[in-house]
Amino acid sequence: MGGAVASLVVAFMTWTVPLIGVFMGLWFYVLIANIPGVAFAVTALTKIPNAPEVERFIRYTWACNFAYIALSVVFAVPLAVMVMMMLLFGG
Repeated sequence: MGGAVASLVVAFMTWTVPLIGVFMGLWFYVLIANIPGVAFAVTALTKIPNAPEVERFIRYTWACNFAYIALSVVFAVPLAVMVMMMLLFGG
């Protein structure tokens, strides 16, 4: 059960980049929200008595988490550049 909860926490933590993007007015950052990872983690938690099912959904969740972390890095770099430009030029 600890692995499923940990994967759920990490799945929610991957939402920080999309939330920062939406906060800045860039609505399309919602498209990189890790909804499949959260769904797989919740499914893993609902299948607790069945150990093989839980393990399978935990693997799916971690695969989604790692994919979304890589995607977040790709999207976070331009976001950081825009924030720095806004701070430097007072926009």
